[in-house]
Amino acid sequence: MKEVLTLTTKLLLICAIVAALLAGVNMVTEPIIAANNQKTFEASMAEVLPGSKSFEEIDCSAFTPSESGVKVDSVYASDSGFVVTAICSEGYGGDISVMTGITKDLEIKQVKIMSMSETPGLGAKSTEPEFLDQYKDLTKGIQVIKNSTPSGNEVEAISGATITSKAVTKAVNTALEAAAFANTQKGGSAS
Repeated sequence: MKEVLTLTTKLLLICAIVAALLAGVNMVTEPIIAANNQKTFEASMAEVLPGSKSFEEIDCSAFTPSESGVKVDSVYASDSGFVVTAICSEGYGGDISVMTGITKDLEIKQVKIMSMSETPGLGAKSTEPEFLDQYKDLTKGIQVIKNSTPSGNEVEAISGATITSKAVTKAVNTALEAAAFANTQKGGSAS
């Protein structure tokens, strides 16, 4: 009995020391990780809306998306337009976070997938330029089409990944709506 108590005490002591070490490592690395995430986010904003000098976060808490399954995570304004991050919960593999650079004229400059967990080789192709470049210069009301050449405000779905294509498009359409809302909040005119 005494031997079991000694082993239990040693095990508890080892667990307490390891837990304290993990907590210490977390305290040290947490601000570094947060700073790196912020740098990555700022670099992504500069990528989707090139030429912008600075970004100011806009409060769009009163904005309600017309699309279900999509929420706006952040809206930033700059001298050349808006950067909106929208998250669509209707991806095949779960949430898809999409950052969209939008000009003051409410045209898409660039789209970037920030995070997703889609199927490799299918839905994961949503991160490739061949798919994302279709959104450049489009405006609100973008539609996803299959098996034909897109025209007007259309993008061609990724073969075998229509659900992912539609989820990205829902996020982009919501980003355009949020940019129009932010434009009116800043005193601009909605298009």
